[in-house]
Amino acid sequence: MSGFNPFVNDFNKLRNFTRTVYLYGCYSREDAENFNIAKRTFDDELRRIRIFLGEDQYFSAEKEGKKSLPCIVENFFRDVENPLINIYFSKTSTALQTTLFFMILQILNLSENKKATFTQISNEISQVLDEDVADAGFESSLKRVLKQLQNLGIVKYLKNEKVYMLCSQIKDVLKDFSIDEIKDIYISILFFINTNVPNVPGWYLKESLEKYLLELGEEEFLKDANRLFWFTYVPHHYILEEELVWKFLEAASNNKKIKVWYYPRQKRHLSDFSCIPVRIIYDVKLGRWYFMVLRGEDLSALPVWRTEKIEILQEDFDPQKITPFVKKIEKCFFVSVPNNKKGFKKIRIMFKCPPDSPYNFVLARVKRELKNARITKIDERTFEVEYEISNIKEFKGWLRSFGERAVVLDDTEAGRELKTEMINEWKEILRNYGDFY
Repeated sequence: MSGFNPFVNDFNKLRNFTRTVYLYGCYSREDAENFNIAKRTFDDELRRIRIFLGEDQYFSAEKEGKKSLPCIVENFFRDVENPLINIYFSKTSTALQTTLFFMILQILNLSENKKATFTQISNEISQVLDEDVADAGFESSLKRVLKQLQNLGIVKYLKNEKVYMLCSQIKDVLKDFSIDEIKDIYISILFFINTNVPNVPGWYLKESLEKYLLELGEEEFLKDANRLFWFTYVPHHYILEEELVWKFLEAASNNKKIKVWYYPRQKRHLSDFSCIPVRIIYDVKLGRWYFMVLRGEDLSALPVWRTEKIEILQEDFDPQKITPFVKKIEKCFFVSVPNNKKGFKKIRIMFKCPPDSPYNFVLARVKRELKNARITKIDERTFEVEYEISNIKEFKGWLRSFGERAVVLDDTEAGRELKTEMINEWKEILRNYGDFY
């Protein structure tokens, strides 16, 4: 039987499994089928999570009879770390890529003038690797790693000589900063990686600064700094999708079309299509990303957690093509965009503020969160709002948060539909809690 391989060959599989364990937790191996996860996959991915998160620090397992219920735990009063960043970091390499990375650097470093041809590098490495490894797409992997080293500025290719050369231009970017300035940078990074997204580069910088400060003997400072902030109720799972977010941003910044592999709602099979990247929307409360894309003449909002892969195409797009859709996007309550046939639906809501409720607070919130709404003051404690929505479902949660202060008026078709749905849902909630009509 072959030994367990901790390297990640399919990051999407680990990403989806980690999201399930992190968000829901406490599902046993026997429950895996409910999430379309094979038991062998459950065992392998769970083992990887244990390795990447650390058995004692973030991983826990409760017992229910003979069942083991794994979960990821956090202590907001202990540190400011996002435990899932280690899952993200695990995607960066395979066993072969890691081996090639270090061997290329060693070969170039020992070569004359720090130079070597592709054939020389390949021959040197082939003598060391097992035959099975060397035959499994070795040359394509070697070319890919050399390309990555070029992109990182570690290696450069001299076309005239047809050789790869080890760069000697790596500089200590922190040498001109004082110790106090480096400490200030570190504290700033601790704050922004927990309050600003996307932030994977911030986590890389945080780890680099920690190593730098440890070399300077500042271990006590690092311990104190990590106790400086308390971040409660900060979603951490969004970090799992940041690889896709950065690729989307790169394509949009360079006006390049993308190809998306995506799981439509309630379908297990991937669909793929080409589109224009328009906008990224982040749900702060739930930690969810959405991609706004243009397919033909229609806008679509794609939940990123159902996106498998993004490929940046060579085909350019004209940024002016997006301009006509900007106002339409700004008018939407959240991510749902109406198609050209249905359009927006008009609703009217009356807000009644009880004597113990601050009128100005409710009014200010409505003005802040309902863009382009028409507000009419009725009296000192009542006002009406006329608003156009694209999707009733995504609007209901916001409306419920006002409780008895908000009443939907049924003088429009959308208003009647919204009011009926909300009444039926309240009745169902009451029935579930033992109340009867």
